[in-house]
Amino acid sequence: MVSISLSQTPLKAKMLKLLGWLLLAAPLALKGLYVDRFIYDYTGTRWLGLGQVIANDAVLFFAILLLGYVSLSPRLPRPAVALLRLTALAIWAVYWIDYAIIVNFNTHLALGDAIKYTDYSLKYIRQIYGLSDAGLALLGAALAILPAYWVLARFPAVATRRKWPLALICSLPLATAFAENERYAHAWIYKNVIDYNLTILSEASPYSPAFRHALRYRETLSCQTAAPAAPNVIVLMVESLSAYQSRFFSGIEDWTPNLDAIAAEQRAYTQFYANGFITEDGEIALLTGILPLYPPSSYSDDGGTSFHSFYDLPEALPRVLKPLGYRSEFLTTADLDFGNTGDWARRAGFDGVEGHDHPEYDRWERFHFQAAPDEALYRRLMDRVAAQRGPYLLFAKTVSSHHPYINPETKEKSESAAIRYTDQQLGRFYRQLRASGFFDNGVLVIVGDHHSMTPLKKAEGERFGPFKASARVPLVLAGRGIPPGVEARPFQQIDVYHSLRGLIEGRQCHGDWIGDLLAGAPPRFILHRRGDNRDMASLFSEDADYLIKLDGDATRLAGKAPADPNLAREWLDKVNSARIARADWAARQSAERSN
Repeated sequence: MVSISLSQTPLKAKMLKLLGWLLLAAPLALKGLYVDRFIYDYTGTRWLGLGQVIANDAVLFFAILLLGYVSLSPRLPRPAVALLRLTALAIWAVYWIDYAIIVNFNTHLALGDAIKYTDYSLKYIRQIYGLSDAGLALLGAALAILPAYWVLARFPAVATRRKWPLALICSLPLATAFAENERYAHAWIYKNVIDYNLTILSEASPYSPAFRHALRYRETLSCQTAAPAAPNVIVLMVESLSAYQSRFFSGIEDWTPNLDAIAAEQRAYTQFYANGFITEDGEIALLTGILPLYPPSSYSDDGGTSFHSFYDLPEALPRVLKPLGYRSEFLTTADLDFGNTGDWARRAGFDGVEGHDHPEYDRWERFHFQAAPDEALYRRLMDRVAAQRGPYLLFAKTVSSHHPYINPETKEKSESAAIRYTDQQLGRFYRQLRASGFFDNGVLVIVGDHHSMTPLKKAEGERFGPFKASARVPLVLAGRGIPPGVEARPFQQIDVYHSLRGLIEGRQCHGDWIGDLLAGAPPRFILHRRGDNRDMASLFSEDADYLIKLDGDATRLAGKAPADPNLAREWLDKVNSARIARADWAARQSAERSN
């Protein structure tokens, strides 16, 4: 095996050793300081986050150091040395990636996400940093130098008579005794990446045949008939639009004056919740009316596939409206290959599906997901509005407010700058719609797809609570027959689907889990799929917030429970029946493909 022999001056050797220790400790220090700032904002306790990161991650650095130490043994053959060092390097690299994901997306590196998004990750990195093929090759070469050096270099052998380095390394796991992972609502952030993935693995626990057979759950709805309507409908799903960004919806930031002005003159829902934490969840909830609770699944049976178990649904809004004479179109400036969005939209029944590659966007500058800025999307939307000849549904998904934040006009890189640009273009589009006469027979829905993938602001947690804050997004309805005003009772994304469908079909329904936006009948319970603890779903009720641990037959309430045990049983039955229904649909689709 090829090896690199080190022949260095004592000073150079010391400098390289110092550099090595700094590189090793850098991700731990960066994560510790970042988490400490995060925790300090909520607890006011300095160094708690740093201490917990060290306590949780000590076992990972124990593994890295032990592998490195053993690889210095003079008795080991070179292949064994290379294997030990590659393993240590892999753990260190995963730690770096996990830290980057925490900082950028407010969640951990999850195995399911790695499988789901691996095919697009390289493309996304190239888009963010504007890397050409040559630049990508140079980056790859640079990243290969460190592993090659670390694996092939012949470092001085360890002195076997000196036992203290090994004793010190072996003492590191003792730090885990100080880990406190259940005492704080956001304790997920300081878990190590392996512990986190083992914890959320319960989400994949299957339901047994006996449990499925014994489960009996039926949902009761209260329905009223009315004269059906045929309004033109635009559902505008705004990327990462969150309540805290709006003075009107939260009183925290003041980045959305145009949205706030629209909300003040139309129907605004100030206690509105996203049912999930990613764009895919928002699309499912808004366009199918089904909770985005995925079935238990391993990564070998499509569990790592976007929209898993939500393809070809007969209740998708475009399919429901087609027999009523509606034409449906899905428009975005994003790359439709990301997350299989284009395939899912076509199989949801949309007559037209457009993404970043539409010729109308050729002259526009591109940003993340190869997307033209929101202004381009709104111009295209106005063209499609003008081209319609019958009742229509236009579903539009914006991109410019996606992380990493950048204002397409000024190139300023900050969340506030990106949101202000998004708001400016939204306001212009609204005024153009009004001038075109759209609202004479049209309904506009403005809604956030999910809370921004940034750490919760301290003001959010204080105002909304730690669980609800991560789900709060704005909703505005505007159109003929929709009275202006502020609705302060709780509603959710799936209510948009059911309310629009009921308006057009002439049959409005609501129940414990489904609200009617137009009749002002809120649901009793709202579910939110969490992005921090993937094995948990938040449940919001009139009196309190609860957590449900997703764990197959053992699905249960985590933490506090309601005083009425029958209520807890109803909640668990709802979650279990929803996930089993998705599993049955996925199995049916798999069988149809096999045949």
